[in-house]
Amino acid sequence: MMREALKHAQAAGAGATLTFRESQSVELSFEFNRLKGIQNTESLQVTAQAIKGGRLGVAVSTRAGGEGEAMERAIRLCQYGAPANYAFPDPEPSEKPEVYSEKAASLDLKEMLRVGEDLAAFLKSLHPDMNGSVNVSKTILREGIANTNGLEATWDRTVVVLAAIASLVDGQNLVDLWDYHVSTDLDWDVEAIKHEIRSKLELARKNVPVETDAYPVLFTPSAFRDLVSPILACLDGRSVTRGISPFAGRLEEQIFSPDLTIVEDGLLAGGLQSRMYDAQGVRCRRTPLIENGVLREYLLDLDTAHKLGRKPIGTGGIGGIEPANVIVPGGSASKDSLLSGIKRGIVIENTMGAWAGNPYSGQVSGNIAMGFLVENGELVGRVKDCMFSLNIFTHLKDHLVALSRETKNFGLVLPYALVDNVSITAKKN
Repeated sequence: MMREALKHAQAAGAGATLTFRESQSVELSFEFNRLKGIQNTESLQVTAQAIKGGRLGVAVSTRAGGEGEAMERAIRLCQYGAPANYAFPDPEPSEKPEVYSEKAASLDLKEMLRVGEDLAAFLKSLHPDMNGSVNVSKTILREGIANTNGLEATWDRTVVVLAAIASLVDGQNLVDLWDYHVSTDLDWDVEAIKHEIRSKLELARKNVPVETDAYPVLFTPSAFRDLVSPILACLDGRSVTRGISPFAGRLEEQIFSPDLTIVEDGLLAGGLQSRMYDAQGVRCRRTPLIENGVLREYLLDLDTAHKLGRKPIGTGGIGGIEPANVIVPGGSASKDSLLSGIKRGIVIENTMGAWAGNPYSGQVSGNIAMGFLVENGELVGRVKDCMFSLNIFTHLKDHLVALSRETKNFGLVLPYALVDNVSITAKKN
């Protein structure tokens, strides 16, 4: 059906690309420490892109065998579409990323139930009033692409998720502690998740005072994402071509600390978004975006690469930029050694409302949803009613102390980040 749809596009004088994504998922959810439900889902999406008369048309079908109708609609929509001063690429050889695990694909419902029940029982054991939420899921995906230039490729991926949230109303405290593991393989460590939640529970129930001041802050990978997200917005080729990115015209310039490197790698083994080709048919690859603090490349699709006179890097999506796996490589120190070196500071586990401002200003501020005070390298209790504020352009250039060697993969692959001179504002009692 894909070949017939592409032949129709050629006969209509259009260049075209078809992509498809089909998935099978099993998801178990536990709430209030008991099984809430088991959901089995199957989905299929076919997307047709056509360029005719210098304009782009896009249409989607979720029906099996819907390639032809999607292509027909895409061709008709070209007359109304955005200008496309580029063509879909000729095929380039690529490699299949290592993202499919037979062990993960064979994970059965009995084992998923066992792990979910065990984790839910553990959460309940922490406190009589503890409400636990657990999610266990397995997804098997097949994706593919073909175009009128002869490109045709498919690849498979497995994704296994294990997540746990411990929720407790403790006097005036609302305690939400969570940890998770997501992987393309069946390599979860249930005991590590238990340890992470157990070790923070008593700390989270013990409120300690903190004064408004500037502190060294250790951002966990989840919290560090709030600092990396504005950088990705500035690296987006659309913001560069529009002239709103502060990175426009600054390639090969030192803009961050030499300790900071950011890489986009569409072929990453174990990458949650790894693929052979992007949605426009460009071969995926590993591309340094920031290398030892130096701006090396932007996130580009066919349109922005054409406008900037650069080569696409495999981060094109349907109507925009879609990077696959963004990685900040870790440093040489362990997260525990970074913590032990803090005389008085803060660990921010997660934030609230930190991605609400203008990303191009570099200013990031928000509430500390869960954070802990550090004294002489030890966590001593939870800080409440606090906000943090910093500017990524200055703090990640002049105040980035170190990155941990441990990283966490949740689409972004990020380490712990120790940043000095972060403004902490505490509520006055």
